[in-house]
Amino acid sequence: RHSSYPDANTHAAMRMYHESLLVLSCCTVPSLTLAFTSQATHSSKFSRHYSVLASSNEGSSNEKNDDELLDSMTRDILGQKKNGFTPATNPFASRLQKAKKGLYSDDELMKVLSLHEQFSDNPVEMPQSIDGPGDEFPSLHDMVTTAIGETSALPNDFSSFSSTNSLSTIGIDLDDDARSRIRKVRAIASDVDGTLLSSRQTLHPRTRMAVKRALQLSKQNDDFFFFPATGKTRKGALDSLGIEIGTLIATENVPGVYIQGLYCVDGEGNVLFERKLAAKATAAAERLAKKNGVSIVAYDGDNLYTTEITEIVRHLHEHYGEPMSTLLPGSEERVRELHTHEPLMHKLLLMDDDVDLLTNTVRPQLEKLAEEFDATVTQALPTMLEWLPKGCSKALGVAKVCEALEISMKNELLALGDAENDAEMLQEASIGVAMGNGCPAAKKAADYVLEDTNDDGGAGTAMEVFAFAGR
Repeated sequence: RHSSYPDANTHAAMRMYHESLLVLSCCTVPSLTLAFTSQATHSSKFSRHYSVLASSNEGSSNEKNDDELLDSMTRDILGQKKNGFTPATNPFASRLQKAKKGLYSDDELMKVLSLHEQFSDNPVEMPQSIDGPGDEFPSLHDMVTTAIGETSALPNDFSSFSSTNSLSTIGIDLDDDARSRIRKVRAIASDVDGTLLSSRQTLHPRTRMAVKRALQLSKQNDDFFFFPATGKTRKGALDSLGIEIGTLIATENVPGVYIQGLYCVDGEGNVLFERKLAAKATAAAERLAKKNGVSIVAYDGDNLYTTEITEIVRHLHEHYGEPMSTLLPGSEERVRELHTHEPLMHKLLLMDDDVDLLTNTVRPQLEKLAEEFDATVTQALPTMLEWLPKGCSKALGVAKVCEALEISMKNELLALGDAENDAEMLQEASIGVAMGNGCPAAKKAADYVLEDTNDDGGAGTAMEVFAFAGR
């Protein structure tokens, strides 16, 4: 599906747009109580409009009220499906549906109809305001992605998630010492890829709501903080987290640890800590990448550079949301080498889809070079090796931000992660929690390992249990 659109952000936007049309055109809208304003109302005008759109083809009769007709069709099809029969084609196909070709299968459409039936049988009153505690009601996007199986199930009553419920489901026994540490938590540092973000580069509803709650607590209390701790650029991290969360982080004075702790900022955007590679270290890694035929990307703040725009370089932008890498222009139409860039690079990525090549050939050579050129090697994803200045890590960056916030990393920080580059941060934090999808190094370093993965909303679960329970 991603290949149908130029980038992941466009695809996500198209999906959300089509989901809105899908529910409105395939469902009887008055069965939901929609809160478009502070006063929730039934919108028969919208329902009649979209009912006509949904039943406009195949000679559908409009002698009955459109809403009654569509509702009757829906229930008839759902009844057939429960008896083991699934229509060969979508009975609600229309010009709208043709535009959605490739976005949803017939089975997914049936699941959305089932969602409609749930609302019809059990009307739900939406919150009357989008601000404050009531904003924990799942969005239309959350409901649809849950219905078609892209996220795990939401509670039947769609109520806010509670840490009490989480404690009973994560399979972890908390002793008195753990409960004491939970009560002391004043800050959350979370990895982004593989932790906050699912494997589809989306936020699970549980995680999204937990992040929003953490940001709200941070805004309301001078003694509580949430901040991302990621290998991404600041722009890449905020873009990947989506408009809602990204905007909150950008506008609510949220500090952050970016580029593997090599670029750390406070809530005002002031740089707290920064470190870059020496030009000779960059040159050495460049030669190694060329020798082994792997792609290389260099980071200088939010600007990414490469020596060749390969498929995996594009993938870094299109899938992971990082800024698109560019070439350094040189004389006579030649591409400049990365080590000639001023004012130097924060880190390098050596990338290839051949994981065996990276693991067994490139990494040993890179680690040998690291001893000679005052650098260090770490990894966040199997297809990417990271080349950093010696002594630097995500953990160091987190420590610098905690120091600025007057937070004790060893006594007051909850850290969440999944990868090798998170291990030291998880070990140094008061409470380190690894996701169920975490690598062995992360799980070994963590105090707790969840069964929930990033696709299950594991980061949201961890925040509910280990941060919010004490507040």
